[in-house]
Amino acid sequence: MFRFVLKRLLLSLPVLLGVSVVVFAFVHLAPGGPVRVMLGPLSSEELVRQIRLEMGLNRPLYVQYGLWMLDALQGDFGVSWTVQQGTPVTDIIVERIPLTVELSILSMITAILIAIPAGIISAVRKDKPADHAARIAALSGISIPDFWLGIILIMIFAVQFSFPWATGGWTPPWVDLVANLQQLFLPVITLGTAYSALIARMMRSEMLDTLSQDYVKTARAMGIGAREIVLKDASKNALIPVVTVIGVGLGQLMNGAILTETVFNLPGIGKLLILAIDRRDYRIIQALILFIASVFVFANLAVDVLYAYLDPRIRHDGN
Repeated sequence: MFRFVLKRLLLSLPVLLGVSVVVFAFVHLAPGGPVRVMLGPLSSEELVRQIRLEMGLNRPLYVQYGLWMLDALQGDFGVSWTVQQGTPVTDIIVERIPLTVELSILSMITAILIAIPAGIISAVRKDKPADHAARIAALSGISIPDFWLGIILIMIFAVQFSFPWATGGWTPPWVDLVANLQQLFLPVITLGTAYSALIARMMRSEMLDTLSQDYVKTARAMGIGAREIVLKDASKNALIPVVTVIGVGLGQLMNGAILTETVFNLPGIGKLLILAIDRRDYRIIQALILFIASVFVFANLAVDVLYAYLDPRIRHDGN
């Protein structure tokens, strides 16, 4: 297992390196350069030259990238120029990470609690009313955009029913757990419901395939109860491919949090990215995109490890 994890980790490093190159090049190759992007098209040439000199942007691009990577490996992404002027970018991001992580984890838990039972019931009750209802709900969940669902929930709970916790603000759970859960209730429903649809469809498909296997037919012929077959054998085997979707989904949920945090006015890294783009703070943009890419990479790594644990054949093939 150690060799398997080490191999997957080493394969992940080139991906992160490639992302860092693309992010760095994207910002620095913007028309007018990053300084012009930050200061706007009406800024004077003298001011642009002064800022470029202060930021070291007069050096060759490969030298700038090398220095940036050396600092990034130490957790230093420079200071913010426009969002929180003079504040280290790392401090700004670290301050906002807990909200986005909590939102993503709670949304994933909600999605799993909804999707796994729905997928199993849909497969067991194939072509019956319960199956049709679950499939319609899943199709609706996939089709409805997260931000639209969030706006509808705000209109219902905040406008129609005037719930004070329906939108805005975030209280850390270690300060007030009740207030924290109230504030995240609608955002979690928005993200979790949408993603549960994908997991439910995947679970249904895998359960149908598993229930048609010979060992399930043999168990039925031996008189083993249907409930025991479904809960102890079929569902466990069907979950193996679903684990991949769930693991990768954590990274996708962080992407979904960008719009959801903006809609619900939550001060997480999603809203920070929108703010940094709006104010053209390229240092924050670079750091955030690299952070989100790292989450995707390590989520995939975690999925590979868990997959290998559930099915040892994958581990041996990988070696």
